Amino acid sequence: MIWCVWININGSSYTWAQALSNGKQQAYLAYYDSSSASLSERKYKYLSTESGLDDTAFRNKKGYWLYANQSGNLTLLGVGGSTSGQSYSWSKLRFMNSSGSEMNVTDAGINEWVGSTLKIWNVTSIHPITKVASYGFVDIASGNLNSWKGYFIWSNYDNITLLRQN
Repeated sequence: MIWCVWININGSSYTWAQALSNGKQQAYLAYYDSSSASLSERKYKYLSTESGLDDTAFRNKKGYWLYANQSGNLTLLGVGGSTSGQSYSWSKLRFMNSSGSEMNVTDAGINEWVGSTLKIWNVTSIHPITKVASYGFVDIASGNLNSWKGYFIWSNYDNITLLRQN
């Protein structure tokens, strides 16, 4: 059972089961399993309470994707994290490889451990007449990262860990 609270943009609150039955989000969470030594065996797997699927419980050190049918906030209870409104300086990001070596974000990019920019899914333009927003990935190479936003970074190696300095 996944214990969470889903709050949509109108402020309505739902349990996981209510959010699913009301069509607020999809039932399956996906994660990329890179544990196999064979590249052809690496694949996306699914987390679900239904038997027969790949996994039925959250796993430590895995990142999960959830497809939501509308904007809102999903809070997983008891898993920690940050509060909204916090920011963190891009320049303080650090990366560690599987051997325990660390590099700051600039050096990790220069040494091609990771891409030199983060990406965020955000508004790219607003139509002047209809006022409808268009979305796409936007590059971020400096400034502050804000809590409760989804950032993506390209890693050129397995087992690269993103660290932050407090």
